[in-house]
Amino acid sequence: MSLFAPAGSNYIGVVDIAAATIWYTQKLGLRKVDVELDDGEGCVPLGFEKGECAICLGPPGRPTDELTHMLYSSSLKKAREFLMSRGVNVGDIQQDRQGTHYFEMRDLEGNVIEITEEI
Repeated sequence: MSLFAPAGSNYIGVVDIAAATIWYTQKLGLRKVDVELDDGEGCVPLGFEKGECAICLGPPGRPTDELTHMLYSSSLKKAREFLMSRGVNVGDIQQDRQGTHYFEMRDLEGNVIEITEEI
């Protein structure tokens, strides 16, 4: 079982899709999944399990690329330590105004992904 779970489908715009695909598979444990995407031309869908898309990597500049990218974790402390051990740039665990705990990480191109506690 993964430390992470999808929080919807996140479209992340990247310049080098091949390098980003390798990075996300190595750092987060994602793998390419065979799912049908609306307007998915040139995109690489990645998931933790078959049939789910947690992150879709594609060219930058799409409107959905502006949204907050997010993944859930049942253990923020373990997830943060796991990512740090793999050399991922992570921030401190914080608490938002609603009381939800989260931390931010950055991918190899500087895209921010929020890892938030699963409630």
